[in-house]
Amino acid sequence: MLAWRVIDFGWLLGAELRNTITAVKWGTYYLLKASTTDAGYVQLGDPISDHNCWERPEDMDMLRTVYKIDQNHPGSDVG
Repeated sequence: MLAWRVIDFGWLLGAELRNTITAVKWGTYYLLKASTTDAGYVQLGDPISDHNCWERPEDMDMLRTVYKIDQNHPGSDVG
């Protein structure tokens, strides 16, 4: 959505255009690093226990499971 905003209305952002493009690049690089040729990593942690914890992420000591989608673990809804 942010990239679409830059494409359609980037001229309205003025001085913030450079910061907005940096944010779009950060998100793009994150998605590229979270995927490989045969798998994609889609979530870290358990959403229920994470939302019940009011600590900083750096202080969380609970199990933080990584969820991966591949041929054996499909996930077309997040893929």
